[in-house]
Amino acid sequence: MPPRAAFTKIAIVCMASLAVAGPIFLVFPTVFQRAIASSREPIIIQWKRPVGEPTCLAMSSGGKYFGGIDKNGVVYFYTQSGQPIWKKRVTGATDMLIAKNGQSVLVYSRLNPLFKDVYFFCSDGRLLWTHHVDGSVWAGAVSADGTKAAVTTGKRYIYIYKPDPHRPKFRRWRLDGIGHSVAFTPNSERVLIGTWQKSELDCFSVDGDFIWRNRHSTENQYHLQTSADGKTILGLLPGARRDPKIDLRLWKSDGKTIWSRTLNGFDGCALVSPQSQYVAASYATFVSKGSRIIERKIVVFKSDGRVWWEKGGLFFGPRLVALSPSGSSVIVQASDEENSLYNIDRQGRILSKLRLGGAVRRIISSEDGHQLLVYCSDGLLYAMRVG
Repeated sequence: MPPRAAFTKIAIVCMASLAVAGPIFLVFPTVFQRAIASSREPIIIQWKRPVGEPTCLAMSSGGKYFGGIDKNGVVYFYTQSGQPIWKKRVTGATDMLIAKNGQSVLVYSRLNPLFKDVYFFCSDGRLLWTHHVDGSVWAGAVSADGTKAAVTTGKRYIYIYKPDPHRPKFRRWRLDGIGHSVAFTPNSERVLIGTWQKSELDCFSVDGDFIWRNRHSTENQYHLQTSADGKTILGLLPGARRDPKIDLRLWKSDGKTIWSRTLNGFDGCALVSPQSQYVAASYATFVSKGSRIIERKIVVFKSDGRVWWEKGGLFFGPRLVALSPSGSSVIVQASDEENSLYNIDRQGRILSKLRLGGAVRRIISSEDGHQLLVYCSDGLLYAMRVG
């Protein structure tokens, strides 16, 4: 790892874009301290609480509710201000999703053939509904308005739920392949499914009517994300060390490709801004062919696919955490300083820095990048606000 004194880092949206090494940035202590002192967008801890080590963290759209599940299947649920509402154990549970206004909380066990039940809880902790699905659950999603939820299973089914407290119901249909990723469009009227085996991106109405399909190379498993304005869909193949190739694609809401990039890297992660104007990605790459030395980079693209700015290198190892709506700054974790988060602008200036009590183990951000939920190795769950 590079020495602590001479750098900063970025975030975790992995992309294997440009094979050319990015510039190396050195930030000397006086400049470093001055930049932080003049910060206009601080990262502020709103509250922190001890929790068991989580298998997942969850945040409702808009950040009104937070939650998580620890490795023992204990589900915990908090208000935005950190007030605990309920906590209970659900055998085998690994993942949770929270509807926008907390109307329902979806809890399930991912990729576990022994636990095929999907649970819906009310915001006060009452069990609303338990549903047994056909096959292990691969992926889940909740709609932007909080009125619908979806899960896909290893038997190639997708289930669409309406977890109404008075009359919960569902419908299901079979897909061409296993749905490894699922997301609702922002208007909550359509569902997007990335399938594996017969690899494609499918769009259906929530009633199961086929709308469009975009086929791509077999075995590809895109991680999907829809922009808050509903205009674009972001797909990411994160790449692997043994096969350092990242595929990043941006589609229109009708399935037509806007642009695509293949990046020479792995451990990729990406985010699209709420108004579809920018896509940010961070990734790891080997400094040269045959080398075992790794450097990390972050790159921000404009909506037409052109590179707007990029940072990184041996002395600037970014892991993407959040993207500002304007695309002008990112929240990142430094790869050699795992207990710190940085807010960095496109010139590489540090707008603010926050040092936590332990190394960051899990982190999620709100759609606009202004709220963070972080679990650290000190056993604490931190809720934060940016700016």
